[in-house]
Amino acid sequence: MAKNFLEIHSLQNLTTEFELIKNLKARPLEILEYAEKSFTFEAAPRICGLGTIVHLEGKFFFDGTSHDFLATGKVTQSESLDSGKHSKYTVELHRFEKGLWENFLNANMQSQLNTDMLFRAMRELD
Repeated sequence: MAKNFLEIHSLQNLTTEFELIKNLKARPLEILEYAEKSFTFEAAPRICGLGTIVHLEGKFFFDGTSHDFLATGKVTQSESLDSGKHSKYTVELHRFEKGLWENFLNANMQSQLNTDMLFRAMRELD
């Protein structure tokens, strides 16, 4: 089963145009938590504050294909993790291709349903 995910290759503060995380082209940031119009990622602490407007460039991987993804959003949550060594940030998307985002979310939901059915079938065999 193919893995569905989003890689971020560039994450900039839209106001200053500074990259928030260095070297994302060489080592992309993989996003694994999604919601209807937002995503969450982990990075170094204090790379940006609440309310920061960001521009991102990335790639979706789902249904065996890749799709370029461009968006702007706003940092709506920031939470310290690991005694302050990392932080978890939530970005609410504002300008993005909604159809592509929905297709990605649907592919993730279908993968989860398939996994659930597989585990249920395995339990019934025991």
